[in-house]
Amino acid sequence: MTGTVDRALVIGSSIAGLLAARALSEAYGEVIVLDRDELPYGPVARGGVPQIRHAHGLLAGGREAMEELLPGLTADLVAAGATAGDAQEALHYYVGTGRYPTGTSGLTAVAVSRVLLEWTIRRRVAEMPGVVFYDRSSVLDLMFSEDGRRVTGLVVSGVDRPGSPRRLEADLVVDASGRTSRTPEWLERRGFQPPEEERVRCDISYATRRFRRRPGDAGTALAILQPASAGVPRSGVLIAQENDEWIGGLTGYHGVRPPTELSDFLAYARTLEAPAIAEVLERLEPLDDGCTYRFQASVRRRYERLLDVPDGILVIGDALCSFDPAFGQGMSTAALQAVALRAALAEGREDLGRRFFHRAAQHIDTPWQIVVGGMPPAPGTTVRTPMAARLVGSYLTALRYAAVDDPKLARAFLRVAHMTAPPQSLMTPGLAARVLARVLLNRAAVAGPAPGVVPTPYGLGHGVTHRPRPLAAVSSTQPPGRRDPVHHKTGHLS
Repeated sequence: MTGTVDRALVIGSSIAGLLAARALSEAYGEVIVLDRDELPYGPVARGGVPQIRHAHGLLAGGREAMEELLPGLTADLVAAGATAGDAQEALHYYVGTGRYPTGTSGLTAVAVSRVLLEWTIRRRVAEMPGVVFYDRSSVLDLMFSEDGRRVTGLVVSGVDRPGSPRRLEADLVVDASGRTSRTPEWLERRGFQPPEEERVRCDISYATRRFRRRPGDAGTALAILQPASAGVPRSGVLIAQENDEWIGGLTGYHGVRPPTELSDFLAYARTLEAPAIAEVLERLEPLDDGCTYRFQASVRRRYERLLDVPDGILVIGDALCSFDPAFGQGMSTAALQAVALRAALAEGREDLGRRFFHRAAQHIDTPWQIVVGGMPPAPGTTVRTPMAARLVGSYLTALRYAAVDDPKLARAFLRVAHMTAPPQSLMTPGLAARVLARVLLNRAAVAGPAPGVVPTPYGLGHGVTHRPRPLAAVSSTQPPGRRDPVHHKTGHLS
């Protein structure tokens, strides 16, 4: 692949798109980031990211990758109001009704809103030489060379002028447009095989509310995390945010819809396996009426398995693999993919697609395994789990519960969950012996929640010690935030 215009184009200014632009800025004289939204100046929600008002998790591995690309980013976030702490000390992680023991993990976690994180990254990337933003821009199609073997740019138009397309030439196009990526369609139309899709259906629904944060609300915790389980397909998070706020998020799987009305929201929180989140929420002052979001399925597109992909096109972020948001892996995986892109570019442009897709797949494999094995599959799931993977999944489930009583197991598990260590690190004889010892001591913890089952309006609640009044799930939406004019290097298509 020989460069001709020394330009790269990025479709989408998501976290993945922004970090991809940062990596590209070292290899191309000009990097243009295109987005349909009018990009706001400041930490303001925008319509093209419907999940932006909900809780987001920045894992330690993702933070480290972002810091590698943008040195000083963590300090910038903290200066803007975010809070940092040790992932085992400051994050209270529950499994079933038990909480992981506190300790020092060496993993730095940052509690920050998605709007502040995105704005801080975009501001930093906009300062890079050669990087410009074209907002309110629609991408209509890929451009190809005469022989059809190479992508040579994009056909674009302004959102306000759809009948006036323009051709933008480029040496490389990076698709960071998210789950609605049209690259498979564009490739198939040109005679290329589209990537195989693996789909894990979850049908997860969110309800999110914001609350006033005061010292001591949750002790020293920056966040309280309660994942779902097979017996109780509901989860919750409470995460500290800038501006002295908490963000509280409740989820339900497979058609369960958490409510947003305050009393119902609190009652739903009481149906989680551990009472910790509900106990804190009940003491907080609400700041809004809540909002909702729904996510149908995790989808992985297997570009690394394609034998024939045209030069000049890469796919990154949710366009490559989108995860169940409850696992909090999307932003961190995108950051690791951007680091992989930087490394691939440093080796040259020849055979870039094959090298990048294989590197990216290595970063996706672990979080994808967690998603596939995290909950029982719903109808519409296309991924089959081999027997060996199911056995490993059973062992990891045993380890997760055993870690409630073992700081060393907790630390080892958190390193994998935060994407700083591979799953194989949990398979050592020493850790396996500790898991076995805990299994023998407490079989009930390994099996999951206590066997007592009480009915709740949201399904069967295992281990729930109270019976909330019947609720009606309420869906509410929140209007998009005001969009301020863009003051950094942003242009419109003319």
